[in-house]
Parts: sequence; C-alpha cells; structure tokens
Amino acid sequence: MKRKRILLILLCVALIFGMVGLTGCGKGQDSAGPGIQEDQAYQITLFFANEKYIATGDESLEKFMVYQSELTSRPGDVYLDALELLKNPPEEGYSTVITDSIKFNDVYLKDDTAFVDLDSNGLNGGSLDETFLISQIVDTLTNTFSEIKQVQFLVDGEAAETLMGHVDASEPFTKDLF
Repeated sequence: MKRKRILLILLCVALIFGMVGLTGCGKGQDSAGPGIQEDQAYQITLFFANEKYIATGDESLEKFMVYQSELTSRPGDVYLDALELLKNPPEEGYSTVITDSIKFNDVYLKDDTAFVDLDSNGLNGGSLDETFLISQIVDTLTNTFSEIKQVQFLVDGEAAETLMGHVDASEPFTKDLF
C-alpha cells in the first residue's frame, strides 16, 4: 500500500513537471523569443528592364517589365530582400542593371519615405544605367509596399547629389518617375 502511494506521488510530480516544461511551446511570437519576428509571406511586384528595349532603343517598346513574385522574409528585412531579388532576372526577356556590384548597405522606412543606402563602390555607368537603377528600385518599392510613397537615395549613409553623375538624386523619387 505504501509503495502504491509513493508511486502515485511520483507520477503526479512527473506530470506536474511535464506540464510546466511544455508551457510556452505553442506557436506565436513568444516562442521565437522576445523581439524576434517570424518570417511572413509577401507578394512582391518587381520591375525589370525590357531586354529588347535595352538592345534596340525602340521607343515603341515598354521600358520596364513587371514580374510578380512571392517573398518570405522577416518584416524588418523585407524591403532589402525585395531589392536583392532585382539582381536576378526571372526569365528571358527581363534584364537588370542591379548587378552583384551594386551593394545595398541598408533600406529602411521613415514616415512614408524609404531610404535606400547604396555602397559607393560599384556605382558607375551611363545615364541609361543610372535611370534604370533608380526606376527599378523606386517602382519596385512604391508599387509593392503601400506604406512607401517615395524613395530617397543615400550613398555610404550620406545624402547624394547623384548616384552615377547623370541624374539629380538630391530629392526623393515617387513612382512612375521616368
């Protein structure tokens, strides 16, 4: 009888420790730890240069081609992750001036303005390169994220007069600028 009582007490203690140990194992932000955001799925509208337009300069062609994609990212990284997708055209006919030589130091939102901080190394090219670089970034951000109304470019963390020497980049750009 005494043995059954001890066994019953041990089972109850084990059950209590097991229940306490499982507390907090459910899904939710707390399970990832304080301050850590979980990945979310986003629908992204990417703007790529039309390869035929670049090759021919034919003004009757659209300059940009739109590509819809899905991106899984943390909310704090989604703007940068979306711009990184512009480095890889999705299929034939799509082109980009945002190559691996273009480095994004940071992308962040303040009020309704996205600040895109570019590394000065790799920022070189003609006026067409600069125009397409700005357009791809501005159109992708403003057409994908409703909270972004304009884009201000920085170079190495500082306000920039121009990115490659051809286009005035001292003021923020809005969608459909070129």
